[in-house]
Amino acid sequence: MANEINLGQRVIELEIKITHMQHAYDQLNEVVTEQAMRQDRLQAVLKAMKEKMDDLKATKEPAQDPLDEKPPHY
Repeated sequence: MANEINLGQRVIELEIKITHMQHAYDQLNEVVTEQAMRQDRLQAVLKAMKEKMDDLKATKEPAQDPLDEKPPHY
């Protein structure tokens, strides 16, 4: 009889632990999902900024790169 009570108590304790673990899992999953969405938004912003920089660079830069020119003393 004592073994049955002990076993029943152990099952209850395991169920409680599983419930806590499931709750922690759900919270972590929510954080991971939120971070993935944030990363996607940041990547989209970064891509847009890069495209804008490339456009500005193409319109503002001279045809020749000044770094390719020889210095005047040559």
